[in-house]
Amino acid sequence: MAIQTDNKKTILEDNASIYSEHKDRSDKELWNGMNKKERSAWFKDYYLAPILVGIIVVAIAAYLIYDAVSGYRDTALLTTVINDSFDVDSRDSLCSDVLTFLGCDSSKEKVTIEDSYILSGSSGSNANAAAQRITSYIYAKQLDVIIADPDYFDHYASLGCFYDLREILSEEQLQKYSEYLYYPELEENSDSKAPEGITTIRPDETYPCGIILSDSSVYSSLGGAQTKPVMGIIVTSQRTTNAVKFLDYLFQ
Repeated sequence: MAIQTDNKKTILEDNASIYSEHKDRSDKELWNGMNKKERSAWFKDYYLAPILVGIIVVAIAAYLIYDAVSGYRDTALLTTVINDSFDVDSRDSLCSDVLTFLGCDSSKEKVTIEDSYILSGSSGSNANAAAQRITSYIYAKQLDVIIADPDYFDHYASLGCFYDLREILSEEQLQKYSEYLYYPELEENSDSKAPEGITTIRPDETYPCGIILSDSSVYSSLGGAQTKPVMGIIVTSQRTTNAVKFLDYLFQ
């Protein structure tokens, strides 16, 4: 038996007629001319979904911003270690101890020791990438300390990357560390290994820019493999005071 539908309209058709009958009128005029049921249908069709999407987007954005801001901490000291690696727990524990020694608020600042810079014995591309990262840190004035084996320390010293310790240590400190002072063997100015774009002033003669850490029990506790690690303070560092305090901590 056939069902007659010629004179019947579905709910969708009823709702659609709300709009088609007044398609030339403004939204405000249409809204004023609707009953409660028609207004509900209009709102659901045209406004509810965008509003819900907007609320979700704002909530996600607010969470991401809060997470980024609340988790951000300024750097109190950044050290890179070349051609050595440490036990992760020991390294992180040292960073925490140094932060406390510096008198910093752990919720606002951090001390970082990066020991992922293997420049010898690794593939050319990896070594180049590591060297470029160090150079970028130096030029961005983000790096405070480099600790390296004598060969690579000499290389960076030849480029003029380290402070002459006579300029930043007190007479008392120079006396204390006198037996650990390191005078690098400088490379020729035509050194082909110099990073591209380097513009630091090359020293004409060797100078006391390093401290040998072999006798530092604190540094030795990290379990590194180097037998003669040398520490230097970067000449572009913006946290020289903290770098000197780090040296004092290593020999306390």
